[in-house]
Amino acid sequence: MNEIPLAIPPLLKRPKSLGWAAALNFVLPGAGLFYLGRRMLGALLAVPFLICLVGALGVFLIGYVHYLNTVLADDLMKEGQLEQLLEVFHNRWLTGLGLAGLALQIISMIVLAVVRKKPLPAWNSIV
Repeated sequence: MNEIPLAIPPLLKRPKSLGWAAALNFVLPGAGLFYLGRRMLGALLAVPFLICLVGALGVFLIGYVHYLNTVLADDLMKEGQLEQLLEVFHNRWLTGLGLAGLALQIISMIVLAVVRKKPLPAWNSIV
């Protein structure tokens, strides 16, 4: 009554979809690289992009609150109140953060195109 246990075949790993990696990389720079196994490189691009995104959102929201306070105040036509609205959204900060985010997006697309052509190192595929 010695039964031979059936061998369970190892799970076949499906190759990573490069189209899915490109879509992830478009939404969040570095996410496609993270998906393809280049975790450190993906994180080096994703973290600064997220910092730029959160920073721009914070600057915009602070400016929007200041704008609402100015517009909804009783003394809108008071001396200098309307002129104060010119710099309420901190256009230079928003432009700088937007350009930094765009630069990270372009760098991420270039790096993804280069990484697609190179296989993962042997030590990284074991883990």
